[in-house]
Amino acid sequence: MKNLTSRVFTGLAAGALAVGTVAAMSAPAQAAAADYTPVGGPGVTFTGSDVSFTAVEADQTLTCEQFDLTGTITNPGVSRAFGTEAGSLTDLVSSGCTNPTAGDTTVDPTGTWGVTITGAESGSASPAKLTNVTAFVEAAGCSFNVAGEVTGTYNDSTGDFVPSGSTLIIDDVPSGFLCPILGLAQGQDITVAGSWNAAGLTITNP
Repeated sequence: MKNLTSRVFTGLAAGALAVGTVAAMSAPAQAAAADYTPVGGPGVTFTGSDVSFTAVEADQTLTCEQFDLTGTITNPGVSRAFGTEAGSLTDLVSSGCTNPTAGDTTVDPTGTWGVTITGAESGSASPAKLTNVTAFVEAAGCSFNVAGEVTGTYNDSTGDFVPSGSTLIIDDVPSGFLCPILGLAQGQDITVAGSWNAAGLTITNP
């Protein structure tokens, strides 16, 4: 009976040790899978290339020769959860924006935009997002505000952020005589095309 009892306790102890070992090994892996670290900066500039915005329902597009976003990386080298801000973009400069119908168009980015990584890196590419995107748009006889987020992929081997989706909308009632002619209205979806390049910013997991 003593030998049987001893074997039972020995088996239980071994099982507990195995479970503890697995748990200890699993915890860091799970934590790492939910974290990322932006490295670089602290100053960073996202230089726009062929950036354009399209009001989908109105089928109106404006394209900007320059659309640059400058700011700082937040705590570079420090790990954080996906979706937590990687940096803030406080200096937003655009010029040479035009629309085929309205001609020269002013696009003034407003507020402080943010950039974040939203998922694990695959190769050198990470899912990313521009947050708190706000801008004031004014063409001949029509003005309105846009707001939302721009999703995409950031590739730290090239430095390119390429948009793939947008929740941007016309955030208020467009004002001016040209707005009905252009077919612009509050709540319409805005898509984003082109790319931004941020040299020197790399992403690691965690």
